[in-house]
Amino acid sequence: MTDRITALVQSTIAILGKPELSTGEIEAQVLALAGENAMLARRLIDVVPEGFGLVLVSHIKSAETMQLPTEFAVQDAAGEWVSLPFAREPVFIAAVLAAQAMFHTGPRLVFQTVTDRSALLNTVNDALNQGGSLEGATLGGPSFLGIPAAVYAEGLPVAATPSVGQ
Repeated sequence: MTDRITALVQSTIAILGKPELSTGEIEAQVLALAGENAMLARRLIDVVPEGFGLVLVSHIKSAETMQLPTEFAVQDAAGEWVSLPFAREPVFIAAVLAAQAMFHTGPRLVFQTVTDRSALLNTVNDALNQGGSLEGATLGGPSFLGIPAAVYAEGLPVAATPSVGQ
């Protein structure tokens, strides 16, 4: 993970953390932040909330025995889903580290607004709202439809994945 990725993730959090922004406004601002690199912008928009969601889920008391995901899925050129370890996505690693710090120190509204965009958290909320139990459950990792597997084929260093429950 580079200082550039860390800075981009921090700036993306500031954008995603504004509840008044529409999806279009978020996409335009993150695209500008990413230097008009559409794939990097897509990764920032899609991946950052999942890092935040995973940190929040790891702190839910009723999820203490739940198996948390260690991988995410993307599609290859043939349309097949490929699972990759979170360590292959430096945006995810930077997001988890930022979420861990923000969970403990705030600002709370920004943390909540970013986590509200997480599919992982929505899955857990749906299970709880339907009377389900998280005891011993296994939470699957996120699937990123707009990010092709080719992005991770070569050139990205594998980072150490932080423990999410800190």
